[in-house]
Amino acid sequence: MSKENNEQVELVFLPSPQVREGLRKVRREVTPEEISVRVQDFIKWFKGFKVDSIELSIQFAVKSGEITKLFVSFEGQGGCKIILKPDQTPNT
Repeated sequence: MSKENNEQVELVFLPSPQVREGLRKVRREVTPEEISVRVQDFIKWFKGFKVDSIELSIQFAVKSGEITKLFVSFEGQGGCKIILKPDQTPNT
């Protein structure tokens, strides 16, 4: 996201029925049909690591105003691969 542009990119994960069922067993709560997160916030999930790269298999994209939603499915060819490295930043 550039400073002169207010456009935001969101990742929308579409868990398969099997993933939702597995999460229900572990978390004991109903999982949503989709999980949506801004790319900047998604990277924050990996606190303590440096995100080296993210590979996404995008099923489709939807643009609405200044928001572009990229839909990532866990079905078929879909998915997300994240390469992490330990964060070497010294604690201050």
